[in-house]
Amino acid sequence: MSAPPPERRTQRGQATLEMAALAPVVLMLVLYALQVIVLTYTSHAASQAAREGARAYSLDRSAQTAAQDSLPGGIQLVGGVRESGPDHTVSVTVRAPFAVPPFDREITRTVSMP
Repeated sequence: MSAPPPERRTQRGQATLEMAALAPVVLMLVLYALQVIVLTYTSHAASQAAREGARAYSLDRSAQTAAQDSLPGGIQLVGGVRESGPDHTVSVTVRAPFAVPPFDREITRTVSMP
């Protein structure tokens, strides 16, 4: 058995080295993609909670309880629910799980119900 040609021997670890250099970049891209998905889901949940809270407020029920009950697990209500005005406006602020900098974890949605 003879030794591989010289040009082949110098490139033996090149693929491993390239993968080691690219792995952190790929991992960061995956984490950012996951964070965008989580923030989108949280934004939708906050909108739904605000709708439920405004509906309850327009029916003279507790907007706080309705908003909290409509939130899925893992999404926290931050600072309560703000109710205002004759048009039954409700503002809900939630905190998204799993934050990757520089994303803001708090999302506020406001809904008015006639």
